[in-house]
Amino acid sequence: MSTISFEKTVNADIQKTFDILTDFENFEKILPEYYTSITTKSVRDESSLVVEHLHLAGNEFIIMAKHFMKSPNIHEMRVVGGDIKGSHIIEKINDLDGKTKITVDANINISKRTKISFQKPDYENEIKKLYQKFIVVIEK
Repeated sequence: MSTISFEKTVNADIQKTFDILTDFENFEKILPEYYTSITTKSVRDESSLVVEHLHLAGNEFIIMAKHFMKSPNIHEMRVVGGDIKGSHIIEKINDLDGKTKITVDANINISKRTKISFQKPDYENEIKKLYQKFIVVIEK
């Protein structure tokens, strides 16, 4: 399992940041190079079950993810099925006097069962690029 942690600062308020990071149904529109298909299977209270086609470092991952949200501070994603089953990402979102800090802690499970292989630095850089693209969208 690869562990990735980093922080990003966004020039936007905390609620807007949270709303965009948790609006998976629009990921195909706002980040089509990363998300080619998103299908929401169920929504209950503060959780959603979503099928996602995620492209990173030239590879496509088809996953079933359970998203948990505590507005406006926490978004947690647990991959419950698919290519990177067992992966877990937590986004902590905090107010910084009009700006917002996003702290990302990710444990990505690239199992031996998949035929996909990456070097950790490429994967880590690709995840950081994905969040940088989110920031561009948030700051519009």
